[in-house]
Amino acid sequence: MSWLTLLLNGRPNGLRARLRGRSTPTTPAPRPTPAAAPEAAEKALGLSKEAPKDVNPPDGFEVVLHKDALEDGRIIEIIIGGTAIAVARIAGVHYAVANTCPHAGGPLGDGKLTGNHVTCPYHGWKYDVTTGACLTQPTVSVKTYRVQVVGDAVCVEL
Repeated sequence: MSWLTLLLNGRPNGLRARLRGRSTPTTPAPRPTPAAAPEAAEKALGLSKEAPKDVNPPDGFEVVLHKDALEDGRIIEIIIGGTAIAVARIAGVHYAVANTCPHAGGPLGDGKLTGNHVTCPYHGWKYDVTTGACLTQPTVSVKTYRVQVVGDAVCVEL
């Protein structure tokens, strides 16, 4: 193939050839069915069970996840009622704090949880998820939210 032909037409299996219909396009990956999409998203977050829908949370509380969905020693970000919170599970007990680090806005739900301390992924500030206290700067803290387990549901007071 001459350089001029290659320049004008492109490679035989390239984008321009596919646009002209000269080659067979690759088969696109199958899209998940709508029923499978929530399961895939939950697995990506490390969650094992869907939040129960048949639970009536106490007044002022919202159902955020299934009580067994989050493994011990894990923390995740959940957006509920327009509020981003970080929910952690430590020794079978769930805790919830504001998801935003006051220092630089880092997402605490993406941080590393060691014991009951979460480390902000942006600059390494540490917070106690049981109290909201900052271990890096004692004059700073994050908001904590009350948590109740109702049946199989973890409910957070917003």
